[in-house]
Amino acid sequence: MLLSGRVLYWGTPLLQFVPWHRYAIDVLREGHLPLWNALVGAGAPLLANYQSALFYPPNLLLFVTGPEFGHGLLVFLHLAWAGLGMRALARHLRIKPAGQMIAAMAFSLSGYMVARAGFISINHTAAWLPWAVLALDRLLGKIRTDPRIGAWIRPLAVFSLILGMQWLAGHAQTAWYTLILILAWTIWRLLEWHDRGRQMKAIGLLAGASLLAFALTAVQLIPTLEYLQQTPRATALDMEYALTYSFWPWRTLGLLLPDLFGSPAYGDFWGYGNFWEDAIYIGVLPLLLAFGIALKKVRARDGEGRLVRFLLLLAGISLLLALGKNTPVYPYLFTHIPTFSLFQAPARWNLLLVFGLALLAGLGYERWTTPTGRGLYWTRLGTVGAAVIGLAAFLGSLGLNGVEPTFVRAFAIAGIWLAAAGALTLFLPKTLTPGRQLLVGGALLLDLVIAGWGLNPSLPASVYQGGTALKQLASNEGNLRLYMPTEVEYTVTFERSHRFDTFDAGIDWRLVREAGIPNTPLLELIPSLNNFDPFIPDRFALLTAAIEASPEGQRDRLLALLDVGWVAVDSGTGPLGVQYQQVQDGRRLWLMPGAVAVDSIGEALSIIEAGQFDPSRMAILEAPDAVERLVGGPASAGPIVEDGPNRIKFNLKAPQGTWIVLADSWYPGWQIDVDGERGSLYPAFVALRGAWVPAGTHEIQMSYHPTSFYSGAALSMLGWILWAVLFFRWKEE
Repeated sequence: MLLSGRVLYWGTPLLQFVPWHRYAIDVLREGHLPLWNALVGAGAPLLANYQSALFYPPNLLLFVTGPEFGHGLLVFLHLAWAGLGMRALARHLRIKPAGQMIAAMAFSLSGYMVARAGFISINHTAAWLPWAVLALDRLLGKIRTDPRIGAWIRPLAVFSLILGMQWLAGHAQTAWYTLILILAWTIWRLLEWHDRGRQMKAIGLLAGASLLAFALTAVQLIPTLEYLQQTPRATALDMEYALTYSFWPWRTLGLLLPDLFGSPAYGDFWGYGNFWEDAIYIGVLPLLLAFGIALKKVRARDGEGRLVRFLLLLAGISLLLALGKNTPVYPYLFTHIPTFSLFQAPARWNLLLVFGLALLAGLGYERWTTPTGRGLYWTRLGTVGAAVIGLAAFLGSLGLNGVEPTFVRAFAIAGIWLAAAGALTLFLPKTLTPGRQLLVGGALLLDLVIAGWGLNPSLPASVYQGGTALKQLASNEGNLRLYMPTEVEYTVTFERSHRFDTFDAGIDWRLVREAGIPNTPLLELIPSLNNFDPFIPDRFALLTAAIEASPEGQRDRLLALLDVGWVAVDSGTGPLGVQYQQVQDGRRLWLMPGAVAVDSIGEALSIIEAGQFDPSRMAILEAPDAVERLVGGPASAGPIVEDGPNRIKFNLKAPQGTWIVLADSWYPGWQIDVDGERGSLYPAFVALRGAWVPAGTHEIQMSYHPTSFYSGAALSMLGWILWAVLFFRWKEE
């Protein structure tokens, strides 16, 4: 892909990451901070959107390459970084070079890492996992063996830096699972110590390192935490939604048979959910080595035995949690233990399973010997049996009917690799020369490449280039917003383009843009009421849900209130079966003589759902009762003078005063100035912005000044100064 200049497109690259980053880069080049995105969801935070990862240093590469090609390059670099981190950790644990190679390849090229590579933020965040564990263990080792405080400072700074890099990479769930592993690793290590004072010092230093990491990343995390408070995730996800992608128990067989239920790369996946959430393959040889060391060392009382038991326990618990709704354990934790209700897709706990098995495989290489006695007998028998299974499966694919083809392919490939592992065990000397090590590594690489082949489909970069008919459609009516109802969006996205059974839906992928599947309109700066984002402001979600539940006539009136000019309908004709119907009277700025004050979102929704309002006459505001005494008259607004990413400005003539409602999302940090004087901005119609303008001719400016960003930036600046002092200026005693 990289050598031919092709680009990632399937799923989140096309629908999220490339649109977000292209827009952010354009805004920065225009001299603005990418704080707000006015083109999706009636406006939404951009920088505070955690997965956009705008402060993640490697994303600076996107300025040079462009996000279209740059994301593929970053995926490659992060897979390599994950492998280097695993190799460094294995070396730190005194695993020999060949075992380091096995562990590094089994982790970085595992099904978990490769199948999810197109989910950019997961790819970037998971790559830091082995580095975080390495930095933690080095810090703990220094604390245990060196009494000098100065000897602890630089390892502490490195640990906080690596945590900070992972926290900036953009996937909170993966970062949280890393923290869980760090906590477990710390407890395991501290239980080996017998110096209580040293244990308490270690706990204090790790807490300090975590606080420093938070300070380093506060410019991202504080705005994100504010955004989180405005979303349904501030309390908890719905259990049914959160447990949707629970690990399917049958996919445990994927440790040996990764394509048993097919693969979207071949166009024949038929298992539960989707392929990538349950992908856990690490290669046949690493799997055998991991189980081999587990059998040999699980009861050993030396340091290696303790590490084996810890990794086995880690793998077992993570697999149990990954099963989600398939056992009573996760639902209980979801209900009773904090943080378990914050994330979707329990199957992602398998990251720790893959990590544990990969390290076990590296350890297992140390104990990989040529068998003797009964071990020799069973190894020979198993090798021949595996070869027979592989050959029989291949021959069966030529003549058997009624057998699931994916079973045949999976057993044939597994048989080949099991036989190859048996042959290496029987005939390869275990004192490896570089040439023999290359043979083992090459066999494993081939195994993993075949398993991962096609899981990251690519297209020419032209899929992101050029205009669509949608741009002309939106521009003809004053650049009003598009809207794709939820049912239409689901059908077009998951049944006609991004099907889970195949990456090749038999379509021209530019039709995804022509159909306006969210968030592709952002690529052409087309405003859309949709927002394909894991973070959706609660107010906006409630209002759009009320709109979709409304009768058709009332629905169109509400859509017009939100500046929608075109609604997608599933007509069976047009790009991917989508056509756009016009909505009358859509506008972005509404002038209303009166207002009704309500106390809550629920009260405002009740009025809207009952249809008891006229948007040309009465604003519904969450405001003090006194606003109802402010009654204006006819007013007129001039054209919008400035419509930037973080500011909008227009002129208004209101002889008797007027209420204005801007069809953009209300959100903390937005403020209004009337002729330079600060006014009051209220939530209007649940999710929009409303304000009173007194009698006269005025210049109105609404601007976004999030305190969360500026306070976070100040804290991060102090954090980086402190980090530099600790790392560069602190002298060991």
